[in-house]
Amino acid sequence: MRRVDVVVVGAGYAGLAAARRLSRAGLDVVVLEAGDRVGGRTQTERLASGGVVDLGGQWMAAAHTRFASLAEEYGAATFDAPSTGANLFLTHRARRAFTGDSLPVAPHVAAALGFALWRLDRQAASIDVERPWAAKDADRLDATTVDTWLRRNVPLKQARRILELLLGDELSVEAGSVSLLALLVATRTAGGVKAGLTAEAVARLFVDGATGPAEAIAAELNDPVQLQARVATIRHARDHLQVSGQFGTIEAHRAIVAVPPPLAARIDYDPPLSAARDQLTQRMPMGSVLKTFAVYDRPFWRDDGLSGQAINTAGAAPVTADVTRPGGPGVLCSLIPGRAAQRLADLPSNERRAAILASHVRAFGNRAAKPIDWREKFWADDEFCRGGYAAYFPPGVLTSVGDQLRRPIGRIHWAGTETATEWAGFVEGAIRSGERAADEIRAAAGDAARVT
Repeated sequence: MRRVDVVVVGAGYAGLAAARRLSRAGLDVVVLEAGDRVGGRTQTERLASGGVVDLGGQWMAAAHTRFASLAEEYGAATFDAPSTGANLFLTHRARRAFTGDSLPVAPHVAAALGFALWRLDRQAASIDVERPWAAKDADRLDATTVDTWLRRNVPLKQARRILELLLGDELSVEAGSVSLLALLVATRTAGGVKAGLTAEAVARLFVDGATGPAEAIAAELNDPVQLQARVATIRHARDHLQVSGQFGTIEAHRAIVAVPPPLAARIDYDPPLSAARDQLTQRMPMGSVLKTFAVYDRPFWRDDGLSGQAINTAGAAPVTADVTRPGGPGVLCSLIPGRAAQRLADLPSNERRAAILASHVRAFGNRAAKPIDWREKFWADDEFCRGGYAAYFPPGVLTSVGDQLRRPIGRIHWAGTETATEWAGFVEGAIRSGERAADEIRAAAGDAARVT
């Protein structure tokens, strides 16, 4: 039986960040990944016409300091996300160009939007992201869905529809499925509504794809990441644990489970985890997101003074962005969250593509109808993610079992973007969560040494 200091389950950014920190501290670490690649909820795919697209996480905000540090250390070149030109706002009846972050809506609608976002920011500012269940009125906030809050506080239908679209795109789930307390936590971890919903969160892109730093970390580790090594069982005792699967059995002092909570629940723990931890993973479903890329010989929308950014309250593609690499073909990326993603995923591929291209044509003209390449990914179909961008908290979860999210159980520690207290739901959050879990293990080892 092989023996190591730490087993890390999952080779996404959380698991790799944890393994990197522990390995550099001199610990013997092995990383087990069920899939055939590293990167988790990032996935870079190369185009026949040149360049790449990121089927998963791709944008890096100015505040994503840990992600930026990894990019710099491993020589992963980045560039400013395309933003020159006018953005578009589309409804059933209108197509309007605008610049800046303020949508071209009637003054009373703009006022309603501004007031609602101000209220969310104000409420979020009072939340302790490490202990949101201890917030004032936490039970009431957690029992209220985001949809209920919007209906009570945003009486104007158009303003409410815009907020449903923006928040749904951010959370990858409908407003009626998420608790208000969970939204406030997400808002706080992203540094406020503006940082999470506007261009501040999409500042830079990777020239060769966002998976690059993950692959570099995996290559740097003393012990190569074991791919297609699905963990079936973790047997944990007072002084050690054993991690088993078709790869065999590995004995370790500690383990970090760095996969989405619903997938962590599929591992057989012996003895079973606490009832509260089991309840948490049972009640945290994954969001749904469909991500598509229409590739053109060049970014033709720029000829018309357009940025390629569009918000569409009526079409199949609610949010579209220009993700064209320098010197590469023109690429329009669309994000479709929640039930809309599920409905489109159920369609034949040609019908799904036609529906999304119809949105592009309405926004950018007939030249958008015939891309030279098309790429897409419905993340719920990914066997080792089962959704995106992250797992979410339905009403009542945070206040009843939310304290189990980061709490180690014996020698088992938890990582993943869902556990982050800064930028949860982003790659940045995943990296920080892995480093936090690694620091827990290093602190525990120090405490054990002092006791000895």
